[in-house]
Amino acid sequence: MGLRHNLIKARTNKNLKQVDVARYLGLAKSTYCEIEHGHHNPSWEVAQRLEKFFGIPVGELLAISRDETGPGGE
Repeated sequence: MGLRHNLIKARTNKNLKQVDVARYLGLAKSTYCEIEHGHHNPSWEVAQRLEKFFGIPVGELLAISRDETGPGGE
């Protein structure tokens, strides 16, 4: 599972709306939505804030499975 799935799962597990996460991160809701939907990658600083907010290591949030990559994991 990739970042998109992990962010949606973490947010819904806490019964939060996108606007709640965006406020914590200091981002516009539209910017957070772009990150959550995979249209924009978070900066390292934002990734670290996501880690703190959700209590999930950055490496796990950013994890990409072989199924989400091309053939051979690329």
